Amino acid sequence: MAKTSWRRRFYGGRVVYCLTLLLIVGYAGMGVAMEEAKKKETGFDLSFHHIGISVANLEESIAWYKEMLGFEEVMRMDRGETIENMIIGHIKRGNCYIELFQVAGAKPLPEYRRDPNADLAVHGLAHFALQVDDVHAALEELKAKGVEVAMGPIDTPGVAFAFIRDNSGNAFELIEYKNQDSEDGQ
Repeated sequence: MAKTSWRRRFYGGRVVYCLTLLLIVGYAGMGVAMEEAKKKETGFDLSFHHIGISVANLEESIAWYKEMLGFEEVMRMDRGETIENMIIGHIKRGNCYIELFQVAGAKPLPEYRRDPNADLAVHGLAHFALQVDDVHAALEELKAKGVEVAMGPIDTPGVAFAFIRDNSGNAFELIEYKNQDSEDGQ
């Protein structure tokens, strides 16, 4: 009787171990298969790169983003390299890229686009956001530098946010996620 009990425990333990291993390998394989399936749905990988902002004066705007937000210029394209009457400057801070472009003869920013709430009521790209650790501290520093606050700050249980304007009047959001588990905004 003792031999049967020992054998059952030995083989039973091996069966449980093997089944557990198969489940783990199966789940891992399923994750790889799901990633491969996603690639097959589109046929290409995708990641966010930059946002483009039309500005009145490229030099002044590059200087503003550098002084106010710590961006650095990483690339310049002069007239004729892309479109005859446009110059472009790419700026970067961390993994955040912004393309600033100045087009000769461009119309100024319409007044209603200066108000983030009104701009939300118009189809199209309404704004972009830059994540900060502390919205209130960031606003305090930016206001001391003369940055115009367009809206806020607004505190909710999960986030705090505010809109500021760049030197061309473009409004964009600064957002703080209060729950660090939600860094990706979800």
